[in-house]
Amino acid sequence: MRTRLTLFFIGIVVLPLLAATVAFQALSSRQADTRADTRLRTGARALVAFWEERLSGVEREVILAAERVAPRISEPRLPARVKAARNGSSLDFLIVAEEGGGIRAADLLPAQFVPGWPTPSPDVLAAEPEPPAVLRTSLKVLHGETTSVVVGGRYADASLAAELKNMTGLDVAVVSGGEILAAAGPVSAFTPRPGVQRETEGHRSMFVPIGQPGQGMILTVAVDPAASSLTWLVALLGLLAATGLGFALAGVISRPLHRLVEGAKAVAAGELDTRVEAGERGDVARVADAFNTMTEYLRTYVGELQSSRDELRGSLDRLGATLRTTLDLGGMLEVVLDTAAVTLGARAGALFLRRGGSRQLRLEVARGYEPPKDASMLVGEGIAGRAAATGAPVLVRDGVPWPVEPVEPSAPTAVSVPLIRGDRTIGVIALYGRSTLEPFEQEDAETLSSFAGQASVAIENVLLHQETQQLSITDGLTGVWNRRYLEMTLRKEIERAQRFGRPLSVLMLDIDRFKRVNDRYGHQRGDEVLIEITRRILGEIRGNIDVVGRYGGEEFVILLPETPTGGARVVAEKIRTAIRDEAFVGSSTEPIAVTVSMGIATYPEDGATAEELIRRADEAMYRAKAGGRDRVVNTSS
Repeated sequence: MRTRLTLFFIGIVVLPLLAATVAFQALSSRQADTRADTRLRTGARALVAFWEERLSGVEREVILAAERVAPRISEPRLPARVKAARNGSSLDFLIVAEEGGGIRAADLLPAQFVPGWPTPSPDVLAAEPEPPAVLRTSLKVLHGETTSVVVGGRYADASLAAELKNMTGLDVAVVSGGEILAAAGPVSAFTPRPGVQRETEGHRSMFVPIGQPGQGMILTVAVDPAASSLTWLVALLGLLAATGLGFALAGVISRPLHRLVEGAKAVAAGELDTRVEAGERGDVARVADAFNTMTEYLRTYVGELQSSRDELRGSLDRLGATLRTTLDLGGMLEVVLDTAAVTLGARAGALFLRRGGSRQLRLEVARGYEPPKDASMLVGEGIAGRAAATGAPVLVRDGVPWPVEPVEPSAPTAVSVPLIRGDRTIGVIALYGRSTLEPFEQEDAETLSSFAGQASVAIENVLLHQETQQLSITDGLTGVWNRRYLEMTLRKEIERAQRFGRPLSVLMLDIDRFKRVNDRYGHQRGDEVLIEITRRILGEIRGNIDVVGRYGGEEFVILLPETPTGGARVVAEKIRTAIRDEAFVGSSTEPIAVTVSMGIATYPEDGATAEELIRRADEAMYRAKAGGRDRVVNTSS
């Protein structure tokens, strides 16, 4: 009996232990493979996004460089201008070539390819199709009657590979035709087919196609080793302990133990619904009851664990997608709120932002309920407003009424924490209700506060980026576009008009005798006049089609797409009349009579480039001033 019971005991303890050890070894190996594959695919997506972003950056740099060298293309000092333009950018090379071939000027840095791979020469870099192993773009420039091509780019060499390695955490190699051009880390070349992976001892590699056929990047990641031999040592100790315990308990354990053995085997096989019959009352019966209770708890725990894992996986997927586009404020706010709600098990949540010094909290994203469109509340209202007012977490456990209906939902428990940067509160995260019966506790508020501190940094960075972008292309006084944006937009509109064979008109507007306004009434009244003129111009044009910008001190330019000279004159007369017929009052009771002179130039009759159209419109505007002011003149007048 003792031998049989010992064998039974060893069977129900050791065999599942060995099975778990083997399963753990296999699972560890699969997890290592999965982690390596996930890192490779994540790195590939990040690499493609980085390449596209870098191409966009090269395109912007080439456009800026082309604007600098275009006026000097026909001058002997073109090479010096090209060198200065290349030095003032992040480009590795900048070339000005004739449209039909031939290099006018070039400035190149040496490429950091593997030894023996030559740096591409200017004629190769300027030719079509694109040369290997470069991020490159070209732009045609019209100077007089001559068309040139400005070509610029960056090498996909060792410096780029090192940058990609720092970004992805993987070893990176640049390949072309199966040969490695540059590498960061130990990488070997193999047949370049998209998505193909290759395993070597302790490493896994994947080819990512980028650029021309046969070109791309090889990513390599180390594969973690399987579980250590400590697992088998633990299994051996378990075997020895089970054998000794079996002999010790064999004399006191009776036949009902067989039922426990069978039940344990079923549970080890994953059948969590298994129950063991208790039989007559005694020690073994109590053990059977405890066993049944344990399987019920285990079944509940496994279900909750599966649900939590699915929610966490969804949040991590969304977090990863947002991190690849960190300038998407809406996407980032959704991920921040979802992560907070899933972490604390909240039924509903809301994220509010406070812009500038306003006392208004605007609801940006919500989860678990339907707020009205453009919902907002004041600082101090509701639990979100209280957190913004105090700068500290607010915890509600007893269901005390607080909601600002329908901005905040009703719930028996809630927690809100401020989003703080420096001494400013930029927003609030609020969670309402829980999927369990427990209320939010102080520990939950501390966890949410810690998470909010990290989220505040990311949110402020995106807000600052958006503000910087807006300030770089708008006029600070009038709020309309500035000269830089106008010139960029005019070039795009000319390309569109040329592509579709449509007219495009440009209006140049100058305020008559504006210096007298500043001298007599002061610059503050002069600024008020500029602002009011801007408002009246906007009231007479097509809001979603036409473009208005401040070109100089008292000069404005209006772009009228798909508008011939006759239509442009009608718009110009409406603007002139709207400004002349109503005096400007502003902050003073003394009205100011203001008139404007306007010139019109139309594509393609008056010019084929942005510079020509602006110059012709400016000339027409000066003829309007010479003719007595307060009038509209086109180039043919």
